[in-house]
Amino acid sequence: MKKAMTTMAIGMLVLMLTLTNSISASAAKESEEAYLVEASIVTEVLDWGETVTALRLEYSEEIWSGAIEYAADSPAKLTYSLVNDRSITNLYVNNSGKKDDVQVTGKYVFINLGLTSEDQLTYRDQIVFNQAAVVRPALSHFYLFQNEEIETVKGNIIPALGCIEISNEIRIGIDDFKTFTYTNEKNDTFLNYHLYIPEGYDTKGDGLEDLPLVVHFPASDFGYEDDGRYLGALFTHPEVLYWTTEEAQKEHPAFVVTVGGIANREFNNVFTTGESAMLDNYMTIIRQITEDYNVDTSRIYAFSISAGTNPMYYSILENPNLFAAQITVSMDTYQMFKDFDEIRTLGEEKLDEVLSTVPSWLFAGLTDATGAGFLGEDDTRMKGERLRDLGIIMNEKGHNVDIGYGEKGELMWNGLLRGKEAEAQADEQLARAAENGSESLITLYIPGTIKPSMHWAWNPTYSNASVRDWMFSHVNENPMF
Repeated sequence: MKKAMTTMAIGMLVLMLTLTNSISASAAKESEEAYLVEASIVTEVLDWGETVTALRLEYSEEIWSGAIEYAADSPAKLTYSLVNDRSITNLYVNNSGKKDDVQVTGKYVFINLGLTSEDQLTYRDQIVFNQAAVVRPALSHFYLFQNEEIETVKGNIIPALGCIEISNEIRIGIDDFKTFTYTNEKNDTFLNYHLYIPEGYDTKGDGLEDLPLVVHFPASDFGYEDDGRYLGALFTHPEVLYWTTEEAQKEHPAFVVTVGGIANREFNNVFTTGESAMLDNYMTIIRQITEDYNVDTSRIYAFSISAGTNPMYYSILENPNLFAAQITVSMDTYQMFKDFDEIRTLGEEKLDEVLSTVPSWLFAGLTDATGAGFLGEDDTRMKGERLRDLGIIMNEKGHNVDIGYGEKGELMWNGLLRGKEAEAQADEQLARAAENGSESLITLYIPGTIKPSMHWAWNPTYSNASVRDWMFSHVNENPMF
């Protein structure tokens, strides 16, 4: 009996081991199956707006770069083909998930898409959002075929998948911002604000170094609709995103904020209306950010484009100890008072007050035609010319502004330059300003060097690292908060 029980126990043990091994083998087989995890459409904000530039496929295992190809050489190998009317320019892999980061192996496959035309005027039909309707709808789906099997680094096979319908979106730069909503219960208004939070600064902490806060004052694009988030100040053009790139944040880690909400005429015309609930809400938001995060309140900076300069200058004059420095692009103070009879006098008075309050750098394309003729039929000057002449008037008032024009325009900048060449232009003007003791500057761009028009001076301005360096060099000795 005892021997029989022992034999039975051994038999059961063998059975259990067999079942265990079978289960383990089955689990191992399942774990070895490679598969597509997610497919996404990748958008970028180029100089003239947001557009689709790539597709990203995430697989469960790493793939060697040589395992995928898009080539017509014999024998032809086309790992992927696209139904949509866009060309495939190149394929690459990485483990970072970041576009244009080419690595030897990686679980992410990027499929970069070509542009129909790189001309800034004709390319605009490729922009994601509808400029006429000022809306950013959900993107049309992309349909991609994985035509062939792909062998992973581990030697497993990802089978040919047939058609992959892609609707998920990755928005480079924009996805780095967190959207919050401030509700003003007193007047039943709301304002979304989009905040870039540096890594490790999600909550206020005693052990964290306080960082600067960069405040953006957008033009009317803040009202562009996109499923309630109002991200227009981020996707219309990239002047905000220049401050949040990996390179920019490595040099100057900082919080960056902009706003979005229902179209509000008073915000961009506050000098005319004298009041703006949206601007009041924005000032409350700025204060709230300084309370919620590790913000160095002596290093709060303001920058604007076009009509966003109106609320920015109003905020500077109403809160003279709030900002340590400001940068203005594509605006002159005469335009702030276009509904007034005494435009000239008011425009000069307000610029005088701004320059007396905060270090300022003003930019414009010399032949920017916006606002042409509003000072009267006899005034044929363009915006940059008006700004240049305002600088001369300010110097007569004792401001010592460095004006980047010269005798015949020889000191103007080339707006086509980027990188080190563009920074050299800024460094040259800054050196001249330092030598002459100029706290504020005016820079004008050579006609024809800004695309798609001379009004879009924010692209060569805010992409310039030396311009951003100038902003961060200032510290407010008597901060408001």
